[in-house]
Amino acid sequence: MKSTTKQAKHFQSVQCQLRKIIASVLALIVIASVFSGCDNTSVSTDSGTMPEVNNHSYSKGSVINVGYSQDDSLNPFFLQTDINSDIPSLVYEPLFYVDDTFCARNGLAQSYTIAERTLTVKLDKSVAFSDGVQFSSADVIYSFTLAKQSHIYKDELSIISSATATSADTVVFSLNADYSNAVDSLSFPIVKTGTADDKDSFPIGTGLYKWVRAGEEIKLEYNPYCKKPQPKITSVNLVKLTSASTLIHTLELGTIDVYFDDLSTGSYSQANARTSRTNLTNLVFLGMNSNSYGLSSAAMRQAVYYSINRQSIVKNAFKNYATESAVPYHPEWHVVAEAGLDLSDLSLNYSKAQTLMKNAGFNDTMNYKLIVYSGNHFKVAAAKLLQENFMNIGINLTIQELTWDGYKAALAAGDYDFYIGEIKLPRNMDMSVLFGNGSAVYGKPATDTTSTAYGEYINGKISLETFTLSFLQNMPFAPICFRNGALVYSNKITTSADCDAGNAYKNIYEWEKIN
Repeated sequence: MKSTTKQAKHFQSVQCQLRKIIASVLALIVIASVFSGCDNTSVSTDSGTMPEVNNHSYSKGSVINVGYSQDDSLNPFFLQTDINSDIPSLVYEPLFYVDDTFCARNGLAQSYTIAERTLTVKLDKSVAFSDGVQFSSADVIYSFTLAKQSHIYKDELSIISSATATSADTVVFSLNADYSNAVDSLSFPIVKTGTADDKDSFPIGTGLYKWVRAGEEIKLEYNPYCKKPQPKITSVNLVKLTSASTLIHTLELGTIDVYFDDLSTGSYSQANARTSRTNLTNLVFLGMNSNSYGLSSAAMRQAVYYSINRQSIVKNAFKNYATESAVPYHPEWHVVAEAGLDLSDLSLNYSKAQTLMKNAGFNDTMNYKLIVYSGNHFKVAAAKLLQENFMNIGINLTIQELTWDGYKAALAAGDYDFYIGEIKLPRNMDMSVLFGNGSAVYGKPATDTTSTAYGEYINGKISLETFTLSFLQNMPFAPICFRNGALVYSNKITTSADCDAGNAYKNIYEWEKIN
């Protein structure tokens, strides 16, 4: 298979070619590498010359306001609300950041090697916490232990069984399988040992800002021990908010300057502000009840798959805040381009769908019911577009909009033919939640062998292409798209903001604000 133009944009660069050449040499001489990028064998993620460590003093600059919930924790391992979820990226750094292609880039780690279910990470020994204490492997172990217990990071870290510090600057992670992209899981925040034990604590970090508290007032001030140069915005005031639904209005009133919206509510309101989009790992798919007439046939499920107009659904139902996907992993995942996959032939094809139905013996009009959660406007709109799509292949679709409790009850009872579902994958693109034991996907056929193929893929026995072909042959469900998130920010911030999932304030050190 060949890389698509879109994928090639991300990966067919000189840097990527050099990385592959060096990776081949490393495989022969079995030594650690010293180059940048997303290689699965051995990588140094140093992005170049780092700025000199500051002299720990700074001059006051601009101030921005960010909303938060005082009823929730600001400890990154204990927080619960979406409002607070992106604030920790201002205070803490991970071992590796995960970019918009879900590829690990250096944070507090300088390099890694991976072999035989062992991931070894070398740390940046020059890093200090905001109190001046040097960062070490003990802090990584402490943070890893908390992250494994946190509902935010436990799925991401489920492929890692344990972590051991072998020296002050080396941590060894033991893997549950030969997962070649395990480094993409190491995006949890690193905090100082002993500072994050409960939800009311304000852990010490190494990031661009540090906590400053005065009574009930909480704000962030520039951390002069951070290795990045001093930003123009040196203070971040945290403004108490009662609900995430007020964010857009609060920004337009000028009370806050920025917020991140993962659009999980299923609606988007145009704000008098600027936006920066980022890829998310939330897969939206069409679930199919294999016990329904006709849907026990893989050919019929394939016909349904090829009759979905994903482009129209992304544009009209999700307001372009999604990325169409015909596969169960994100199409912009760096592994797709590295594997040279061409996904372009997996597009809308009514003629192919009709042929599949005819060859399977389904020549009559089919009547089916689709259930959808009524509170999500994006998905209700998608259901109506699917209704139009299916008419082209002789399927009459009745849509039943249900409350959340009614929707869950119908799924549990099997009272549906189709449903629109959503599952959030880890950023390492581990698909165990889709195909492993206890899969969260309803209605899959008992004869589905995709789970076996996925197990073979993550253990390196088959390629991504072979796994994909197994999925397409079995078609246990039909992927539709991956949702996007958006950083919404005031027009007073003159610099174009950049963000990634898990790092909403990616380039805040470059921001400028006018009063």
